[in-house]
Amino acid sequence: MRIVEKILYGFGGLLALILLFIAICHYNPGLAAKIGAGQKKGTVEADVEDHVNDVLMVNTTVTLGELPAAENTRVSAESALTGDTAPAGNTRFADGADTDRDAGGRLSIPTKVAGLTGYIPVRATGTEISQTRADEIAKELSKGETGESLTFDSEIYPYYSIINETQRAVYRQIYANANAQNKHFAPVEDITANDLKNAFTSVVNDHPELFWVDTAYKYQHTPKGSVADITLVFNVTANDLDTSRSEFEAAAKQIRDETYKNYTDYDKERIVHDALISRVKYDANAPMNQSAYSALVYGRTVCAGYARAFQYVLQQLDIPCYYVTGYAGENHAWNIVKLSDGYYNVDSTWDDTNPNTYDYFNCSDADYASDHVRRDLSIYLPACNGNRYSGLEVNPSVTPPTTPSKPQEPTTRPTAPTTTTPSGNTTATDHTTATNTESITVITVRGGGDADYIDNIGDYFNECFGAMIDKDDEVITFDLIVTDKKLWDNIYKAYDRGDCQEGYIDRYLVEKHKNACSMRVEAVPRTDGSYLLRHRAVIS
Repeated sequence: MRIVEKILYGFGGLLALILLFIAICHYNPGLAAKIGAGQKKGTVEADVEDHVNDVLMVNTTVTLGELPAAENTRVSAESALTGDTAPAGNTRFADGADTDRDAGGRLSIPTKVAGLTGYIPVRATGTEISQTRADEIAKELSKGETGESLTFDSEIYPYYSIINETQRAVYRQIYANANAQNKHFAPVEDITANDLKNAFTSVVNDHPELFWVDTAYKYQHTPKGSVADITLVFNVTANDLDTSRSEFEAAAKQIRDETYKNYTDYDKERIVHDALISRVKYDANAPMNQSAYSALVYGRTVCAGYARAFQYVLQQLDIPCYYVTGYAGENHAWNIVKLSDGYYNVDSTWDDTNPNTYDYFNCSDADYASDHVRRDLSIYLPACNGNRYSGLEVNPSVTPPTTPSKPQEPTTRPTAPTTTTPSGNTTATDHTTATNTESITVITVRGGGDADYIDNIGDYFNECFGAMIDKDDEVITFDLIVTDKKLWDNIYKAYDRGDCQEGYIDRYLVEKHKNACSMRVEAVPRTDGSYLLRHRAVIS
């Protein structure tokens, strides 16, 4: 009898365990999926052992940020930009009326400047995390440089005056960390995603000297919308910032020196305008073309680069000059300049034609009403109603003599890797899934031939970026060789953690004006112990 009781108790216990397991699987379907698929239990390292011949997929998407919340962008009572307000003709209309206006054809873009645009609005990539994880980040992550002692003259830096106190605190922090080259930090204030966008946008609009900071950033936020951390994105000039700064300042000084012995702000402004458009060429494919660096150092840019370069040189001459964003057939950027009798619009991009003109130099808002519309935070910049310095310049009637040659990219700047024919042991037959008709092009490192394998993740990121940046195809393929399985394992983990997004994919998307990149990486073992990594990127 006791034996029967024990058997019944045993069955009852087993049944209870089965029911418990069923309940757990019901509330955690991922566990059942893992068990059904036979997936290994444990850490990422356990999974890595089996990925040598796997195909690894990583998808990274950078999305446009939301428009600033109107209630967070009103000019405060203490703002120095008092008196004039944004003109009715250049505001962002409620319920999308500006879009209707553009679609209705009431904006008239002259043929000779149509398409000379290229401004890209600030891009923000946000990821939702749990409140528990946010609390952990708050304990672990430093705020970096807080910038709490910094002050900004509202006459030179108007966007700082436009935003509210919380946004100003984060503005100071972003500015200070950008200068210190700190990419990742916790916000000094409890701030929402929209407020963060206003603060970041204000920094990049006020400070063209921060040319190594891309007009994009990432952040994590709680379900309630509170931002947990901020990650800045730097372009390639940050790799050797001292050299980049020297080149940038030298190029700006060349233009600034042309104003020597000219004493009025108007004369200096006109000389800078003429010098800039004589040195710079409009190029929609120019690298880093949202920065002043692209115009001053490379001599190739789009409207954003023209406007930021003009802003920076005039700032150096103590002439208030603001960066304006809006719409002119497409997203566009230009400037507002303050002279003795008021504010003026200047669009140096649209004056850079053949011959160069003054058609968009020192114009009022009424002059711009037919082809320029301000948007976002720029609607809160001062109205342009000056008239003393309008129409003083005479356009040339014939094509002028040949202008000085455009500056070339300095030989010290990073260049794309060279392409060579691989050695015999890198043929497609090294991997059983490859086809015999598929050729392999190996991107070599440091120009030293096929033997110069990549031996660290930092070089891997740089080589991937270099292999992609000069291409405009929707599908980009390239191959790299890494030294050994250990490095491939580390690269695999980097994709798994999302480190490759910051390592090179974000930089590529920002500089090529793309929205998303789906990257496929396949590892092919080679006879010498190294690994051929085959990449296929789909760009959109």
